[in-house]
Amino acid sequence: MGAQSLGAVFIRVTNLENSIPFYSALGLRFRGIEEWNPGRGATFFLAPDHDGFPLMTLIESDQVQVLEFPSYNLNATHVKDMYRDLELSGYKLKPIEEWTSPWNHHIMFDVCDPDGHMINIIEVIPINTKTAEFSE
Repeated sequence: MGAQSLGAVFIRVTNLENSIPFYSALGLRFRGIEEWNPGRGATFFLAPDHDGFPLMTLIESDQVQVLEFPSYNLNATHVKDMYRDLELSGYKLKPIEEWTSPWNHHIMFDVCDPDGHMINIIEVIPINTKTAEFSE
């Protein structure tokens, strides 16, 4: 009993046709547009190799609230290549940041969707944990 996993992330956007190419460029797999009562929604699969949860659903709305910081991040691979491709496509990006913890090396950046929602893209590369010490 209780929550078992993330089901979906819902994002309000002003225009599905403007937002779908952006979220597809992030590597999410587009399922399609659904007519809702009222409005429309567009759903993406976050796991590229299956049609299950978690999902990302864009909700077309006249009222969009944009936060000044990312409210979620997406795990990715080849983040530097992804950054280059998004930059060439003209999307608004913050610079790549890198840092290392005792367990992982992190490469990340923030990108804005067409409505200005900031999304953090991160690659986490494990370090050999057998040699890393746990610090409290």
